[in-house]
Parts: sequence; structure tokens; C-alpha cells
Amino acid sequence: MGILYDEGRDILRASDGSILFDTGPAPGSIDDFAGRLRRLLPKGWFPSEPQGLDEEAAPVLAALLRGFGTVLAGIWQLMLECSPQMRLATMSGAFLDMTADDYFGESGLVRQASETDAVYRKRISASLFAERNTRQAVTNAIVAATGVQPVIIETLNASDCHAFGCATAPAVGGGYGYGAAALRYGSLQGGQFFVETQLGKAADLATVCRAVDQTAAMGVTGWIKVEN
Repeated sequence: MGILYDEGRDILRASDGSILFDTGPAPGSIDDFAGRLRRLLPKGWFPSEPQGLDEEAAPVLAALLRGFGTVLAGIWQLMLECSPQMRLATMSGAFLDMTADDYFGESGLVRQASETDAVYRKRISASLFAERNTRQAVTNAIVAATGVQPVIIETLNASDCHAFGCATAPAVGGGYGYGAAALRYGSLQGGQFFVETQLGKAADLATVCRAVDQTAAMGVTGWIKVEN
């Protein structure tokens, strides 16, 4: 630890008059790595590092070591930048986009226009632990994409399709039947469902389709009707 001097070679002092000491180069800096390399050299091969106001006795060696130090300092800086990118809670920028691609596939959970890292990170985290394969899961996914509550019709669900009746006999089949505008045709085959929703805040139809495709059970077909 050496004493600090100003440009006039006078000792620098604090406001209370005490001498200020140099704590050395910042860890990971060019000078730090150059100094570490120099201290690894065998004793007596080269002049010692200058202390205080001493002049550099081996300028060529110092320049050479600073060249190596520049490379090592760049690697150190890269390590510092990459370290927080290894965890979802601290990563940012393009690393968040790459993580979304890794978890959900290409274009599976793309960043929305002008979406900040904080908001995007929250969406990724929520999608990782989101419920899947159920009717409520599909509903939640559509609401998240559009901001609109959808109408979901399952062909095997009597509450959605009711039973056949006629408009003149509303007590039959719950009032749904031939000639009724709200008639939903059911099916005993299953394996499919229907969605009616508005585009809402979603960018396009593809956004709604992705939300349903990533949430519905594999092998189940979802028919989607989207209105602007």
C-alpha cells in the first residue's frame, strides 16, 4: 500500500490532515492483472515494481504485462456480466429472450412490444409454473393473452351444449334446440373444444392460438373463433 501523490508530487491528505494511501488497482482491472503476473515472475529476473514516486525501471516488461492484463480484464468483465444471466431472477436483455426460447420453444413466449425486462421476467416465471391441460388453465391463458374472458364449449359437457329441444318448448333441453340462436351441438367423441373470444390486447390471432396450444392437453383439438 503506497502513499497517494498529486500531479505536483505532493502528498495527498484528507480534510483532517491525515495521509491518504493507495489501496491498489481495482480487482479485475488491467493494472491488477499486470501486477499479479509480474509478482509471479522469478525474483531477480526483472526490476521490482515501482513504489510511490519511483520511475518504472522495466517499461517494456510493464507494457507487455499490461497487454496480457487487457485480455484478462476483458474476460473478467465478461464473467461479471454473465454471472447474473445464469438465474432467471437476475438475467436481463437478450438473455431473457433466449431463456424464453429454451423453456417454451421458438416464438413460444415472445417479448411484447416495449415490454420491460421486469414485466417479461414475471411472465416467464408465471408461465413456468402455470396450470396446464384443464379448462381453467386454457381460460387463464386466454385471459392473460387478451384480457378478455372467453367462452369455452366442451362437446362432452352438457352444461355447455345442453340437450336438444326447440324454441317453442323452452323447458325441454334448457331452451336450446333447433331454431335457437344459442344452440351448441355436442358430441360423444370428445377430444375437442371450442373457444369464442375477442382479440383484446393480443397482438394478433397467432398470439391467442399459441396461448391455447401451449396450455391444452396434447392430442386435444381446440377450435378458436376470435373477433376484433
